Amino acid sequence: MGIKVLYDWILQSNRPAHVKAGMFVFVVMLVFCFLLLGIDFCKSAIVSLTTTAIAAIVVEYIQKKCGFIFDWLDVLATVLLPGLITVFSILVVTL
Repeated sequence: MGIKVLYDWILQSNRPAHVKAGMFVFVVMLVFCFLLLGIDFCKSAIVSLTTTAIAAIVVEYIQKKCGFIFDWLDVLATVLLPGLITVFSILVVTL
């Protein structure tokens, strides 16, 4: 039941676009921090997740200013996969 509910929720509205955009921002920031700046992987993942969350909130704020509603579920869809990747990478590195 849980996976089906999550899958149906992700497919609502434009949430697949939010998931793709969130992963794009996360991967670009992760590459920038880890490879170009030389920050260790866990810290790079945290910085990338934070950047992705800020970008998602800003997009929703701009949409609200244009007359749409601020949708926290879109923000959640944007940071869902980057958040899971960050948590799992920290768990793997610290264990």
